[in-house]
Amino acid sequence: MSQNGMTYRDVPIADRVDIDNLFSSYAYLIDDGDADGWIDLFVDDGVFDVPGLNRFEGPEGLRNICNVVIEGSQGNWRHTATNVLVTPGPHADEVAVRLRTLVTDWNVDPAGTQFNDYRGTLVRIDGHWRIKELIATPTKVIV
Repeated sequence: MSQNGMTYRDVPIADRVDIDNLFSSYAYLIDDGDADGWIDLFVDDGVFDVPGLNRFEGPEGLRNICNVVIEGSQGNWRHTATNVLVTPGPHADEVAVRLRTLVTDWNVDPAGTQFNDYRGTLVRIDGHWRIKELIATPTKVIV
C-alpha cells in the first residue's frame, strides 16, 4: 500500500503495461550496449543509486554507470527485470515502483548471477513514463 492509502489496483492497467515495458527496455538497452537509449529512460536530472557504492545523477552520471556496465559485461551480461509492482504517487503523473532484477554474467563458466532489489519513482512526461530515481540494492551475488 502506498503512503496515500492506495494500492497497485488504483494504477490504470495501461500505465502498468507501459511501466512494465519501460523496465523491459531498461534491460534490453543496457545489455545491447545502447547507452543513449538507456539514459533516455530517465528524466534529465534522473538518479541511479547503488547505496554504499555510488550515486549517479543526470545524463553524465548515468552515462558513467552505463559505460561501466557495458565495458564490464563485454556484451555478456543479461538483465532480467521482474515482479514490477507499481503503486500510486502523490498525483496521477507519479508512481512508486518496486522490482527485482537478476543479472547473469556469461563471461564466467558457470555463469555468475546477481540478484538486486530496486525501488524508485517514475514520472509521466508528455505521456511517457520516465525514471526519476532508481535505487538498486544488491541482495545476493553467486559466482
